Amino acid sequence: MNMHNSLSPEQTRQYERDGIAYPLRVMSTGEAHRFRAGFEELETCLSGKLEYAAMTHLYFRWAFDLATWPQILNAVEEIIGPDVLIQGTLILCKHAHDPSFVTWHQDFHYTIENSSPTVSAWVALSNSTRGSGCMRVLPGSQREGLLPHSDALVKNNMLTYSTQVDESSAMNIELRAGEMSLHQAGIVHGSLPNQSDDKRIGFIIRFVTPRFKKTVNPVVRARGKKACQHLTLWDSPPGDNLDRNVSAWKEFVRARNLLK
Repeated sequence: MNMHNSLSPEQTRQYERDGIAYPLRVMSTGEAHRFRAGFEELETCLSGKLEYAAMTHLYFRWAFDLATWPQILNAVEEIIGPDVLIQGTLILCKHAHDPSFVTWHQDFHYTIENSSPTVSAWVALSNSTRGSGCMRVLPGSQREGLLPHSDALVKNNMLTYSTQVDESSAMNIELRAGEMSLHQAGIVHGSLPNQSDDKRIGFIIRFVTPRFKKTVNPVVRARGKKACQHLTLWDSPPGDNLDRNVSAWKEFVRARNLLK
């Protein structure tokens, strides 16, 4: 993919047929490393391994810049149109040789089904390979509708819910740092543990349109001007005071129960 262009016809067909389009090069390796450095600075401030971090784009400028990266938005606009809102972001980091994994699930479990056109971008800030526990999908599973999910605790699961599926058709979505995939909310996906010597860092962005139903969390307008008075818009990019931003972010995710 040319980093200045949107999706090619074949990538659009792949997205519609399989529920996912990849690999899409949206930034250089160096730019991906710069965003990774922002995440690792946050990890250092929190004095420990950070595996699960929601809504960082509201409080950290590097995350805001990544969520509104023009090459990502160009591709997203091809799918949902010119009015693009950021519903949420999530960082899933698997540390080297860590047993953490992600059970099979659909994003519909936490995205209101059919309320708005939606697409999720999975951006690799480090290489995401079979060995490091890349995302796996069941291509075409988005056509099966919403599957039953269980909230039963599963040891080492990075999420809190899962669904049971036949995984014989599973496909590995391998990405290099600076590449992304785009997937539909209904596709069944998960991932295995990281058996490599490096972190596997995925930055996930959920995009919706102004048709999205009211939510307790604010949304960021990335593109377009269509009215959305029923939503709370978060218009100001984060400031540069890291300590203040960390404190405000921790309070935000705790109040909204967005912790793992």
